[in-house]
Amino acid sequence: MTNRALPIRAFLIALALAPGSARATSDIGHAELEALFGEPVTTSATGGPQRASQVPASMEIITAEQIRRSGAHDIPAVLARYTSLDVQQYNAHDYTVGVRGYATAMSPRLLVLVNGRQVYLDHYGYVAWDSLPVQLAEIRQIEVIKGPNAALFGFNAAGGVINIITLDPLHDRQSTGTLRVGTGRYREASVTHVGPIGDNLGIRLSAGLRGEQAWRSGHTEFELAQLDSRRSPTRQQVAGEFAARLSDRVRVGIEASYNRAIAGDFFDYGQFWRQDRRIWNLRGRVSADIGFGLLAASVYHTGYRETFAVGASPTDHDLTVAEISHTFKLGASHTLRHMLEVRRSVMSAFPGSEVGYTNIAVGAMWNWAISDTVESTVALRGDYLRLNGRGFDDPNFPDGDSAYRRRFRDASWNLGLVWHPTPIETWRIGASRGVSLPSLYDLGYRDSFPAFGYQDTGNPRLQPTVVHDFQIEYRRNIEAIAGRIAVTGFYQINRGFSSGLSVPVLEPPQVPYTTFMPLNLGTSRVYGVDLAAQGRFGTGFTWGFAYRLAATEAEFRPALIDFKRASPRHLATARLGWAGGRWELDGFLRYAGEAQGWRVVDESNAVLVQVQDQVSAALRVAYQVTPNLTVALEGENVLQERQRQTIAAQAPRRFYLSLRSSF
Repeated sequence: MTNRALPIRAFLIALALAPGSARATSDIGHAELEALFGEPVTTSATGGPQRASQVPASMEIITAEQIRRSGAHDIPAVLARYTSLDVQQYNAHDYTVGVRGYATAMSPRLLVLVNGRQVYLDHYGYVAWDSLPVQLAEIRQIEVIKGPNAALFGFNAAGGVINIITLDPLHDRQSTGTLRVGTGRYREASVTHVGPIGDNLGIRLSAGLRGEQAWRSGHTEFELAQLDSRRSPTRQQVAGEFAARLSDRVRVGIEASYNRAIAGDFFDYGQFWRQDRRIWNLRGRVSADIGFGLLAASVYHTGYRETFAVGASPTDHDLTVAEISHTFKLGASHTLRHMLEVRRSVMSAFPGSEVGYTNIAVGAMWNWAISDTVESTVALRGDYLRLNGRGFDDPNFPDGDSAYRRRFRDASWNLGLVWHPTPIETWRIGASRGVSLPSLYDLGYRDSFPAFGYQDTGNPRLQPTVVHDFQIEYRRNIEAIAGRIAVTGFYQINRGFSSGLSVPVLEPPQVPYTTFMPLNLGTSRVYGVDLAAQGRFGTGFTWGFAYRLAATEAEFRPALIDFKRASPRHLATARLGWAGGRWELDGFLRYAGEAQGWRVVDESNAVLVQVQDQVSAALRVAYQVTPNLTVALEGENVLQERQRQTIAAQAPRRFYLSLRSSF
């Protein structure tokens, strides 16, 4: 830290303590804010430092310590052990994560960010969890936000947000190496380094390799013979960030990453296909204290290519996003932010074709500290999207180029009121509207499979999915348990779910083959409750519990994607941990109720698969050999040799031995 940075840092830390403060700057690190507040802090929602209890949306924060002690190897597994999110695992590497129901494969409802950059894939509208440009060891915290939050967090956050915050190269210093082997021919090696270089520069580097055996039970004969569904998953990842403090007011950064993953992925319409997926990213950003607030801007480009077990044409996708925001205070009580975002997304799914859109979004946020105990937040976002396409004039398919000259206009909003009647209690009331625009696959994918007797095509007339969410939450710190409890009630209305490529719309002789295309399915409502509690007792013991009830009512037309019954009505997790001396012991239990969905078994047939309620368990036993070296035995699905947890492959019992070194 330079001496000239001290005055503004002291000023900003003092500002963070002021009621309703929402001013953030690159010159304060998360570690300093945690020390200041005495607990994990977020700057994501309003632009200023806030405890999770102050955020105008339902938020949970999973810390780096919890990630390390989870024994998990993937972010969805971490989420499954610490939250009541609906985490479904279809293969050794393949997950979906749902919020308040509707957890179908390749779910389009969840926005995932890494340091504010979208890693949600526009082309298919999902998150490839095995291709995230980050290692678990470099994550500072994972923020889990439930409900529509597009006006606060960005594009297509219709169901919820997972915001992954890594260590800061200008403020944090850490170097780790991890080796892990296990049953199922598991092998993994990763390395991370984060740290300053002198007073004003910093670097973050990570790389990882992993391979393992696919889950063996639950693939159809057709998938094995034609789609290479049991391909052993492999992945490679490398990422880097360079950050520089140009002055006590200006920070700049450059990030780059590359990922490759090959495996049998489970698609939303109920079938495994082997994919070879490559994703690369380049991002530049700058933030500056301009005397009247914080100005932040970034530009990033994401490139994507995937090939499949069947089909000669790869899918290419390019996304470029430029965004700028200005966060400032008016007096002591009002914080405002306005933003502009321009996105260009283009996909080529077959030779000579291109479908894409240009989206321009404007937004504003107003946070008002009404008193020392009451705070309100209003956020608005408007999206204007222009769709275009070429190469679609084919008499064998229903829509030509002219159908792709379309425009969408829609708005998202968030309203939040937070009241602290006492220093240990919080009430939060929220209402929000989120919009999920159709993916490029849903709009303009096209391919023909004569050997299987069908063809797929997008639907340029598909409408967005609109979500309205209403919730009320109560939180209380309880000294007797050295922890807290939280109760949240919610009611949500979803209109215009996309069926994906799961509905046969046209049949011969109108077209050469049975033609599948997306349609808007109808309206659904879900209501329920989230319960959470955590605390400490004795010497070194920690515990936690989470429960979610989601009761779904739907008026859907038939489709191979069963949104209504894809998620269990009841979900619960419980954990117990102990640390003493050099030892750490952690155990995790998870209960999921009944669910069901359709499995495509060959070229033209599907069967309904019912999943019974089940209990699964994971564990970690760790021993600190030296202050910088830890060895751990980890287990997942340890209660049974093999268990059906989803409609896809059955989860086997697996054990791992890991070695983690800090240097």
